[in-house]
Order: sequence, then C-alpha cells, then structure tokens
Amino acid sequence: MKKLSSISLLGGPAALLTLTNAATFQEYKLLPSLQIAGELISLHKNYPNLATLSTAQEAFNLPYAGTDQDCTFDNTAPGCPNFFLTIHDIIAHPIGSPSEKSLPEVFLSGALHGNERVGPTAVLETAKLLLSAAQCESLPHFITPPDDPNTEEGAEWLLQTQRGEACRQQLYKLGITDAQRKWLARLVSTRRIVVVPMTNALGYDRNQREEGDVDPNRDFPFDVSDPMACMQTIAGRTVNELFQRHLFQMSLTFHAGTEVVGYEWGAFPYLPTNLSPDDAAQVEISSGYSRFAGGFDGTKSYETGTMNELVYAVKGGMEDWAYAGSWDTGKVLQCEPTQYGGYDMQKTVYNESTLRAFNMLIETSNSKIPGNHLGTNQDILNDNTYTNNGHVARNIRLALMAIELVEPYVSIWGVNTVPLKADVVPLIPRTDRLCIQSKAMRIPPGQKATTIAWSVGGGFTVDYTTIMYAKWEDVPDVMDGSYQPRNSEVGRGFRTIEAMSGPTRWKQGWQSDTSTASGWESQGQPMYYATIDTSEFKPGDKIAVFATARLDQGWANQPDGFKPKDMPPMSHVVNARTNLDWRHESAGKIIQGRKDWYSIPLTLVIADSEDDDIVIDLSDRFTMPGMDGSTTPQKTDDGKATNEDSRMPSTLSLIVIVVMVLVSVGLIYIVGTWIRNRRPGRERLNGIDDDDVFVHEFTFNEGVQLRELG
Repeated sequence: MKKLSSISLLGGPAALLTLTNAATFQEYKLLPSLQIAGELISLHKNYPNLATLSTAQEAFNLPYAGTDQDCTFDNTAPGCPNFFLTIHDIIAHPIGSPSEKSLPEVFLSGALHGNERVGPTAVLETAKLLLSAAQCESLPHFITPPDDPNTEEGAEWLLQTQRGEACRQQLYKLGITDAQRKWLARLVSTRRIVVVPMTNALGYDRNQREEGDVDPNRDFPFDVSDPMACMQTIAGRTVNELFQRHLFQMSLTFHAGTEVVGYEWGAFPYLPTNLSPDDAAQVEISSGYSRFAGGFDGTKSYETGTMNELVYAVKGGMEDWAYAGSWDTGKVLQCEPTQYGGYDMQKTVYNESTLRAFNMLIETSNSKIPGNHLGTNQDILNDNTYTNNGHVARNIRLALMAIELVEPYVSIWGVNTVPLKADVVPLIPRTDRLCIQSKAMRIPPGQKATTIAWSVGGGFTVDYTTIMYAKWEDVPDVMDGSYQPRNSEVGRGFRTIEAMSGPTRWKQGWQSDTSTASGWESQGQPMYYATIDTSEFKPGDKIAVFATARLDQGWANQPDGFKPKDMPPMSHVVNARTNLDWRHESAGKIIQGRKDWYSIPLTLVIADSEDDDIVIDLSDRFTMPGMDGSTTPQKTDDGKATNEDSRMPSTLSLIVIVVMVLVSVGLIYIVGTWIRNRRPGRERLNGIDDDDVFVHEFTFNEGVQLRELG
C-alpha cells in the first residue's frame, strides 16, 4: 500500500505552492488529475482536524487500475490511486463518541465517467470552500478569551484573533457574508462528508468514459443477471467499500451530456410508471437543487424528473443501487467478477441499512468538457443567474444544498435585536455543557419582554417551531447541546410559547411569506421570533433556551402509481424526520428517526444590577474584558452594545505579537536552511516526501498554522 507522502506531483513542491487559495478570486477551470491530487493533499495537510485523505488502495487494499503510463504523478506503482477526502470535525465529534456515530453523512462522486469533467472540479472546489470557511470561523480557538492579554495565552489569542479577522475579510471580499461563512462552518462541523472527485481515476486520467473497457455506471449489482458483470471496476469497488462503511443519507453523482437533475427510478422494471415510494421528497429536493444552482448566459436552470423520463433506464446503475439495494433485494445479487484477481462475494451482501440514500444524478452540462462558462468564486453563494455563474459554480451551490438538506437543524440568532456573533464554531468540544459558555447572552433583570430570534434549516417546510426554556438546573443532563434528545428525554421542566409554522430559505416563494421583525436586520432567510417573560428570574440565574422545530412531514405522503406498490417511504432522509420508529445501525453509525429537532441552547444570564440595561453577547470570542481600559462594553447611539473598542490590543500586546512573529520567521529560515544544506544536490521536483516542508504547524495550544512559501 502506498502512503500519501509517496505521491509525487509533476512540478514538485511548486505544484502545491501555486494551488489556488479558496479565499482568493478565481475563474474556475477544469482541473487535470495531477492538480486535483495536489489540491487534495494540500487540504489534508492544511486542515488536519477537519479533513482526512486516503485512497481505496490504502484503506481497502484494492488494486490499482491502469499501467505505469497512467497517473504518472504516482511514482511507486503502476496505475491510478482512487482518492477520497473525508470532512469531519474530529474535535467537536471525537471518533467513537455518541455525536460522531450519529453524524448525518453525505457522499459526493465527481466522475464515474472519466470524460465528463465538470464534477471533479465542482466537488473539489466545494470541499475547499467549506474547509476554508470552517477554519476561518474556528479562529480564535478559544471558548472564551483569556483574562489577560499580557501573557503567553493572551498573546496567542491576539494572534489568532488577527488571523480570524484577516480571513473573514478575505472571504468578505469574495462576497461571503458573515451569515454565509457561519453557514458553511456549520455544514462542516455538523456533518460527515465524503468527497471522491475522481471516482473513475483511470478514466479521468485518460479522459475516457470507461475504466479500461468497462463502464463503471453499469457495474453495480442492481437489476443485473450475471454475477460476473458487476464490481468489475476499481471505481465501482471504491464506491461499494465506502457505502459499506457509512450510512449515507444524501449522495450526488455527477455526469454530463445533458442538463438534468434526475432521481428514481432509472431502471427498466419500473417503466412506465417511474415513481418511487419517496417521490414527494425527491420532487421537492430536486426542484430546490435546480433553483439554487440557477442558470446563466442562455443556459437554463436544470430540468428535474425521474431518470427513466429525462435520461434513460440502465442496468447496474449506481443511483438506484444506492437508493434501493438494502430493501428492493430481489433485484440485488452477489458479484463474482474476475478482473483484478476477483472480489469477495461477501462484499456485495448488504444489510437492511446500508443502501437507502437519495443518490441523485446531476447531468452537469450538454458538453462533456465545456470550454467556457464555468463561473467564478466571486459571490458564489449569491449570484445564481448571471454574471459569475457557470457549470462549476452552480454545482458547488448544488452540492452545498445537498449537504444542508441531509438533516434539519434550528439555530438561535440573538436576543432583543442583538445578534450572537457565532453560531456553530468548528474545532471546539461540545461536551460537558460547554454550550453554557460558548452561546450565552447577558440580559437585564426584571425584563418582561425578551425577544428571541431563530432560524430553521435542513428542509423546506416548517410544520411546527417554538421556544422552550428553563433554568439550567432543571434541564435533564442529556440536553447538553451536542446530542439530539428524544422527546421522552426532554422532561417537564420547560416552559413553551405558542408554536408557529412557515418556510425555510429553500421553500420556493418564501420571501412573500415572511417579514423581518422591527429592529432586526434581514438575514437572507425566514426568521422566527418569540417573546418570553424573564422578569421572575433572579440576578445570576442562568436560563437555557432551546428552539425546536418539526420539518417536512409532507414527505411521508405518496403519489398514485408508485412502485413497488404498498411500500412506505424507504429512504433514510425521509424517515429520519418523519418516523419515530426508524432506527438503523451499521458500521458504527446510527440513524435515529425523530420529528422534533433541537437547537444548541442559548444561555440567558440575568444581570446582577438594573444598571446593566443592555443585552451583551458573553460568548464573543473576539472580545477580551478590560482591554480598552474599561470593564463595560460601549454603547452605540441606539443603546446597543459594541465591542469594537474592546478589540484594540494594548501596546505591550502588540510588542509581544511582533516579537513572536519575528522569532517564528527566524525559526522557519533556520529550519529551511538546515533542510536544504543536509540534502545537497537533491532534486526536489522528483517528489513530495514526509520531510518536505510546506506547512509548519506551531502549536501554541490551538494549532496555529503558518505556511512557508519558499
């Protein structure tokens, strides 16, 4: 098995050093195998607690497809490695923890057909955008700021806050607003995303449809009759191994040749009716994909419908296999291929949980290799119709929406028109009720009208949403902000307000159904508001406030004529939000059905004095008390608190930062000189070794990363 460090790139280290940063402007280009491999290795190195890179050969002991003339950047064995990148916040969700086992999972396949070129670049750029936003949002890596800036910890915090402000400004210049950055960070820190840009690695490197002489999208054991005619390709086996180790609920497989978002059915046994038991959800989700992806320069938004209607039926297709392989078992067989020395038959035996994903077909473009209109990363989340949109740009948005829709969520935004600075902060633990510190606001005592604002995501229709609150001492231990409790675990200590309903941002026409409450800025999505009476709570009391919501109950409805008849919805996505009895466990992963979803709680701290007459975000990681010479935040003309002055570092703190940076630069120079001197005459263009220095990680406690560019 080859280690990632043994993968060499033509052009050597320069190939990594010139990789486009996700936080700088770029016009998208379709990337070759060499550059995609380099970008993936760079992500793996630069985001060690968020992204893990492996290959099917290293992880699953699969053979390499191809010869020594293929994927020549891999210089240790003939053939092509099948890379996959796993995005998972291992600090927030440690391996083996209850929250890690319950993370909703998404699969993105860039190219089963190697000559259909938009998908690999689109899914890679999706990963880059997600990771850059999440890393930025994680800064500074403190739950609360230190008390004294004139200490080593304080200097570290100051350095990280400056880095955090700088990367926020970079993203903002690209049109990524604060709300959008926080949204991207939430997606990274609350899901597990597996990205396979070059699924058919050999075909992509050769720019041909097949892997060798076999079509990977006819290679899955669904509706095929010959056990030797499936799992013939390394591409198919890579996908199979990944699905066996996960419980994917959402999946996208990118192709080209037309412009369509297709869903089940795409198989001959279901002609001419075409509809599946999950048709209601598939119709709404595919329409949402089309709207968010948008059109451009005469190119319309994607047409949506079943694959049988809009594309054609196939035997051995990945889409229907991933959706129905665990329950439409009469159409699944065990594979006995002879290629590559064969494949264990037991690996195509599936339990009742593994294959129930919404695996939608994205036909990205009429041309398999479009030469223009790929789009740019400027305003990537805003402009979905004209100037900056294109084949790559719109599929980045579509992929992000799939990641969003895998699971509902509720997010509290603020109190009495004062917004919380953070939502979900990556790379911060969420156990032991740390949410009491990481999401807290101080409010005046005796306040009869405390207005809470929140939003709902991960679906389309909010059937029910409300606020529930209680003193923390009356909240069951299981409700710690890291776990979705069952209704039976919530207890009876909460007070609630009258429930309401409405849309999410993904519901078509939501703008006409909602309004912004007085004093609140529009957040670009529907907001919900409720006023509670906190006057009876005493100074010093800590009140836990949860927002809760129920979404998309209409997905359980079924159209006439669906097949197989007399079956309820069979997908994880639908049942996880509509069926309380739905529970599936496989490969150490769990999906538990529920109807009600709970936010990370907001803690309201009742101020000690009536003189504290303003609402203050106590969880602002960018504000160190007393740094501006005072202990009370300043007020704006409208009486709101502002923390701008308190962010200004002291002179001594600036001196400490400058000294630390100079020392770090000196160390980098000394280490780099030593490395160069100890390897005289070595050709650095020949490979990337474990001891090649591209990223230096200076761990002041929180893993500050600096990059050496020479």
